[in-house]
Amino acid sequence: MRTLLRGALLSAMLFSGFLAVDLPTVAADAAEAGAQQRGRGPGAPLGGGEGAAGGARGGAKSEPQVPFLPWAAGIYNYNSSNNSKYDPEGYCLPPGGPRLMATPYPMEIVQLPEQKRVLMIFEGATHVWREIYMDGREHPKGDDLNPTYLGHSVGRYEGDALVIDVVGFNEQTWLDYFGHPHTDQLHIVEKFSRPNKRQLHYEATVDDPGAYAKPFTIRWDIPWNATGELTEYICQENNKYLQRLTDDFGQPIFGKKP
Repeated sequence: MRTLLRGALLSAMLFSGFLAVDLPTVAADAAEAGAQQRGRGPGAPLGGGEGAAGGARGGAKSEPQVPFLPWAAGIYNYNSSNNSKYDPEGYCLPPGGPRLMATPYPMEIVQLPEQKRVLMIFEGATHVWREIYMDGREHPKGDDLNPTYLGHSVGRYEGDALVIDVVGFNEQTWLDYFGHPHTDQLHIVEKFSRPNKRQLHYEATVDDPGAYAKPFTIRWDIPWNATGELTEYICQENNKYLQRLTDDFGQPIFGKKP
């Protein structure tokens, strides 16, 4: 299976935003998966899925499986009440982890064994990429760990699974479209496995003592498109909101000035 994981992932196109993106704690079986995609039925993802209309927006009280700290629950309630009006990705900022694996845009995984790297290239999210170091290094310490949108990633194989340890996030992202917050204490352990050739199973354990009382695990499946190709996607090009932004003197910051 490790050969399958390493070989089949090479230049594989993976379309995310497929199943449970909003903090379910138990993986779904095949029958339940269909209900999850439609945002209803037993174990449906909270909110209905990444970017989906409708779904549950009942705030923290509707998600007893998520161990919110009081302030994090308050922030999530606010984001729920305004339907994610201030979603950072909605303003063309990058999504952080694990949301990066649950957007509706395709991505490509390229393995570089000689360089001891795994590179993940994302069509959406302002064309961001992740570099996972596979050379056994540790995370930078102290001030050497510069907080970023995607964090610092180191990887290893555990049996048939690729495990990625990620720290060093800034606080400018949400965990998902629905507005679960996090702090710069966020630590994510991701596990990628291949139950079959056409499917990638994603699992992430979220540990953020600044926002949640204890770690919790989320998981979903991502289908593989063997013939897919990345296309150009420029979020900023059609960002109408930026065209309406004005400075303190009422002048547009972007675009033509009157």
